[in-house]
Amino acid sequence: MTARPFTFRLSVDRAAGSLERVLGVVRRRNLGIERLSVDANGEGRWAVAIQTAAPVAEADLALRQFAALIDVRTAHLDDASAI
Repeated sequence: MTARPFTFRLSVDRAAGSLERVLGVVRRRNLGIERLSVDANGEGRWAVAIQTAAPVAEADLALRQFAALIDVRTAHLDDASAI
């Protein structure tokens, strides 16, 4: 499978362990992080952007796993090759 560039965009509650859970998905899915940014958005949440390269099937699975985390409110996947 050929890896393509993607950016995961997550809205994550600012709770103890929430970022560890997000990074746990990154580790389990073996996503190589090219860039990671975490910004407070003023609503008690973090805006998280994870740039990576992954096969489409792996990115789709990771997106579902991010969305299933208890502290993740929204999860979107941008296809960086379309930008």
